Amino acid sequence: MRYILLFFYLLLSNLYANNSDFSNLEKIKLQLQWEHQFEFAGFYAAKEKGFYKDEGLDVEFIEFDPKKNIVDEVINKNADYGLTYSALIADYMNGKPLIFVANFFKQSPLVLVTQKDIFTPLDLKNKKIMGLLDSSHKQIFLTMLDKFNVTKNDFRNVPREFGIESFITKKVDALSVFTTNEIYTLDKLGVKYNILDPAAFGTKFYDLNLFTTKSELINNPTRVEKFKKASIKGWEYALKHKEELADIIIKKYNTQNKSKEALLFEANQIEYLMLTNIYPIGSIDFERVQLISDSFANSLLLPKESKEKLEEFIYKNDLNTLDLTPKQKEYLANKKELKMCVDPNWLPLEKIENGEHIGIAAEFIQAISQKIALPIHLIETHSWSQSLEKIKRRDCDILSLAEQTLSRKKYLDFTSPYIKTPLVVATKGGLPFISNLESIKDKTLGVVKNYSIVELLKNKYPNINLIEVDSIQEGLAFVEQEKIFGFLDNSMVINHEIQKNNMSNINITGQFSEIFYLSIASRNDEHILNEILEKALLSIDSNDRTYFMQKWNNIKYQVKSDYQLLSQTLFFGIVLICIFIYWNLKLTEEIKNKELIQKQLKISEEKFRTLFDIAPVLLDAFDKDGKVVLWNKECEKVFGWSFKEIKEEKNPLDLFYPDPLIQKRIFDAFNDNSENIYQEWMPMTKDGRQIITKWANIRLPNNELLHIGYDITQQRNNELSLQEAKQQLEELNSSLEKRIENEIQKNTKQQIMLMHQSKLAQMGEMIENIAHQWRQPLAQINSSVLLIDVVLNKNKFKNQIVENKLTEIESLTAYMSKTIDDFKNFFSPNKQTSIFKIETAVQKAIDIVKGLIHLHHIQVIVDIEEDLEINSHLEELQQVILTILNNSIDALLIMKISSPKININAFNQDDNIVIDIEDNALGVDVDLLDKIFEPYFTTKRKLQGTGLGLYMAKMIIENGLLGTLSVENKLNGACFTIKIPKGKK
Repeated sequence: MRYILLFFYLLLSNLYANNSDFSNLEKIKLQLQWEHQFEFAGFYAAKEKGFYKDEGLDVEFIEFDPKKNIVDEVINKNADYGLTYSALIADYMNGKPLIFVANFFKQSPLVLVTQKDIFTPLDLKNKKIMGLLDSSHKQIFLTMLDKFNVTKNDFRNVPREFGIESFITKKVDALSVFTTNEIYTLDKLGVKYNILDPAAFGTKFYDLNLFTTKSELINNPTRVEKFKKASIKGWEYALKHKEELADIIIKKYNTQNKSKEALLFEANQIEYLMLTNIYPIGSIDFERVQLISDSFANSLLLPKESKEKLEEFIYKNDLNTLDLTPKQKEYLANKKELKMCVDPNWLPLEKIENGEHIGIAAEFIQAISQKIALPIHLIETHSWSQSLEKIKRRDCDILSLAEQTLSRKKYLDFTSPYIKTPLVVATKGGLPFISNLESIKDKTLGVVKNYSIVELLKNKYPNINLIEVDSIQEGLAFVEQEKIFGFLDNSMVINHEIQKNNMSNINITGQFSEIFYLSIASRNDEHILNEILEKALLSIDSNDRTYFMQKWNNIKYQVKSDYQLLSQTLFFGIVLICIFIYWNLKLTEEIKNKELIQKQLKISEEKFRTLFDIAPVLLDAFDKDGKVVLWNKECEKVFGWSFKEIKEEKNPLDLFYPDPLIQKRIFDAFNDNSENIYQEWMPMTKDGRQIITKWANIRLPNNELLHIGYDITQQRNNELSLQEAKQQLEELNSSLEKRIENEIQKNTKQQIMLMHQSKLAQMGEMIENIAHQWRQPLAQINSSVLLIDVVLNKNKFKNQIVENKLTEIESLTAYMSKTIDDFKNFFSPNKQTSIFKIETAVQKAIDIVKGLIHLHHIQVIVDIEEDLEINSHLEELQQVILTILNNSIDALLIMKISSPKININAFNQDDNIVIDIEDNALGVDVDLLDKIFEPYFTTKRKLQGTGLGLYMAKMIIENGLLGTLSVENKLNGACFTIKIPKGKK
């Protein structure tokens, strides 16, 4: 029973404790600017992941109600905070008591989606626009329309009702939508549309602006800061866990019944609108606010707002938190703590005492630790040399005070100097004032081992006589013992030791132009740490800096016993104080200048982003691990990969350059210090094309490298084409004479062919006329012979001689008739192929020159394979054979061969017919063999030949019969060889 009571007691205690936790939370209401969706994921994350609870807040979300005005709901205290559009600035200009707490969307997703025949705001005249004038963001669109002289009287406003359905069914011409929401639906449905984006026509508007009232800030300033801080933390979480937040929205906030796919589409659009790689989440750019304010002033005919009044409108964090980028915040979140090494014995600058870091540097480090919200853990060492060794081994992350030297830059990064103090020398008393180190460089001077001044002095005074000691105490002791002439260090440290140990016989007797420029040094394998420390250091208020210095700087000088030493000491003290004041004033001025530069840099960041995205050149940047951190629209267009796709790649260079060796060369080129020197690379695109690009490095003011490039593929192709054209032109010029000669020869050949064809046609006509004239006489001769034969037989006249002559006359007339037919067929223009025997073609040609053969007693020997047939052009082959026979007969007569002879052989050779025609006219002159087939070339007298016969024969064989005609000298004479394909039978 006792255990049961104890159980109920613990249960009730636990319930009470939980209720107590919630009862202690401050309840606040946030008015949303629309219905629940991913647009508010950061606020959901802050609530669901306990970020609001950690700040003592219990936040209730109020969905948008079209019947209520968001700004008035907050002013009337129906909500404590609100989210709205850039019209918030116009409301403030109209006198409403508002405070602009944070901005989340650097670009507004609000656009007018129009039917596809509407291209500009001017096209909206006399059109139906839904949801423009009855919305809280109407001023954004009216400002855009005002640039085109379109007023609200120029179009018909339709109240928002079934908005997207009305647009799809074309009941309205335009509709105000979010690119994060309705565009997804239109694309899914395949609806054609155009977009009128106010950003494309002038001012870029903010969106998702967190605001409250002046009274809330005055009465609850801490609550405002806590709510802003937790909301930003929520957005950081939401962007890293999109799918988790989509599931949370579906489970708890999905009043619009959106699918997970639609929510993730919205999430990706929102991440782009927030520009987190450029702007810290929640930050407000005063210059942008002023531009929007001026735009509203022009469109609404309001007086322009003063800079002072706009500054009152924007919430300022009095805690002076750092403006860190997401990458810097992520680094600190992963780092957990920083390990620090210091000089263990260098007061008043710093010292390790009872395990704690004290001194001027300790004050700065503590302030920095608070600003970056990260503990800085002291790593104890026994000497400065040991501290240097530890940071070389990366046992430490930072050195609290260190001066930059060439050797240290190999392993350290340095912030701007925050302590500057002159180099002095301490010697035995009684010496005159030393103003120049050159005058005592031959003296033995002590300095602490591994101090930066050792390296700097040896570089400046190569012959200086330096002795390195382990500590300042040892160095001053050596001066007292006169082991060394003097000890070198900065004025504050030496004075501190002299006064602390009451060294009356040791004085500062010299001050030199050399200065200790002391910075925070950090390991250079984590450059981002240096960026964070620089921001934190610059954010320390000048009053705090002065306080830190005055708290620890206690410079007092020992007076000399004589007046000379007293006057020297007073003079030195005044000079030292003046120099100290001068350097502190200069440092303060530098800090102010840097703050101004940072502000101007921040103003220019937006211009850079705009130019970065619209620039018609390739712009990208990679981090030290080779991952893409910047990727503009031109890169997306040329390479095919979006920034979202490319930034997720662990090794993006593998996409462009599959060869690891080329990847290494590219990565080395990234780190090349040579700027504005273009190199050519040939990357691959997403669709597998290889292009040619030129890239150069540009170093930004923050020391980061930006890569700028151009796609020169088309240029290279044009250059190649130009080079080829130039080469062709050169070849044309060089061979112009030959080409002209060839063209003349070609034209000559064509003319010859035409002449030959014309000649053949004329000869054909002539033969036709001769045949016509000869037919009748020959017929009459035959009739006369027949009549004579009849009369003789009738009269019974028998005479053998007469009968033989009559028979011979009959035979001659038959022969003459046949010859006429042969000539007619020879000159026939019929080009149809036919199957014929080679023997037929040869015999017909012989028959034509039979008279010449008999006249000159030329022996013609024909040897043709039996049944040798071909499917070709009989008349053309016959013409070639006849030409060669005539050529051989002429040669035999010219050479006066006593026993003239022509051999004609024909035979099969694979799929070809070969015809050899050989004479015994002693052959052709060897020098003339190559010219024998040229037009107009002849060895005969002018009246005996034209030089066209063999040329035409070769043309007929090669072009007409698709064969070859060649000549060679044999033992007794020339041999012409005709080789032509058999053709299909």
